[in-house]
Amino acid sequence: MLNSKNFTALGLMSGTSADGIDIAMLKTNGKAKIKLGPSGYYPFTNSFIKKLKKTFKKEINIDKVKKQKRIIQIESEFTKLNFLAIKKFLKKNKIHKNNIDVIGFHGQTISHNPSKGYTYQIGDPKKLSDLLNLDVVSSFRENDVNNGGQGAPLTPIFHYYLTKSIKKKICFINLGGISNITYFNHRNKDDFNKIIAFDAGPCCSLIDDWIFKNTNKKFDKFGLLARKGNLNKEIINNFLRNLYFKKKPPKSLDRSFFNLSSLKRINVKDGAATLNYFIVQTLLKSFSFLPSYPDLCILSGGGRFNKFLVDLLNKEMKAKVILSDYYKWDGDAIEAHAFAYLAVRKLLNLPITFPKTTGVKKPLSGGRICRFF
Repeated sequence: MLNSKNFTALGLMSGTSADGIDIAMLKTNGKAKIKLGPSGYYPFTNSFIKKLKKTFKKEINIDKVKKQKRIIQIESEFTKLNFLAIKKFLKKNKIHKNNIDVIGFHGQTISHNPSKGYTYQIGDPKKLSDLLNLDVVSSFRENDVNNGGQGAPLTPIFHYYLTKSIKKKICFINLGGISNITYFNHRNKDDFNKIIAFDAGPCCSLIDDWIFKNTNKKFDKFGLLARKGNLNKEIINNFLRNLYFKKKPPKSLDRSFFNLSSLKRINVKDGAATLNYFIVQTLLKSFSFLPSYPDLCILSGGGRFNKFLVDLLNKEMKAKVILSDYYKWDGDAIEAHAFAYLAVRKLLNLPITFPKTTGVKKPLSGGRICRFF
């Protein structure tokens, strides 16, 4: 039977930091059985990053945007980059593509605005399927948004099953372009309908944009620049006045909802320090929406390499803070693994979003299958 089968899936993720493609493989039955496989990262060139970020908008008309020549061109280029990354990944890990059952292709978010009834990611699943001769699942967020949900975050069900053996109250924190948290209590026999998840606030997208703008580097390695800077409390307080932080979850953010305009008059080190302190405050504020304080915070995403940020979190949080790598989970690839997992759940028609993760009225499946024939 299909439901008892273990699938081999490949997940592709290009997050809000827009710096490259994460690829990860896993084997799963779409439920509690999860065996993580190899992962890899394939960076974009600086010129492609600049071109990609110019397409990001807080609000768009999807029908018009889809017809724009520059969007059509960049989507084609983006899809080809994903294909080439997969080829390199398979070759490096000596994996034959015929051993893969399905590809989970998230695409690159251009605009995420569920309050306006849409979410839009570029990436051509039909082209990718034809190039690979494999089934591809994409459009993971669409069904949720069309049914009144936030369309994000989508990783909570994966976080839940990945940590099932850790009998603690856990807050899984993804320090990606946007920081998002997943909370569940494995001390009790909670079912996945009790998972709480939402976007806490901007994260690496703001820091990376600030560094890229002022130094032409992609990120602040280990947070070394930030560590040398001084925080600007006024800027932090202005950021925190945004009504988003008072809004009850479920809730989600687009990377364009916050910008760097208030940092214009400070130097690069002070700006980096200020943004790091701001991120910590948004995470601390997010805990007020949880039923109880977690025992354990597991950090994943590129932000976990920002030692300055992690040190601040360790200092400010009452819970134990550890990196996902402690459990031998590649923190760079958690989301890519998640989309491989979600692709399998789509094949099995299992739900990926829930009332307390995205705000939908009932659990929903998500994604569209592009079959290769």
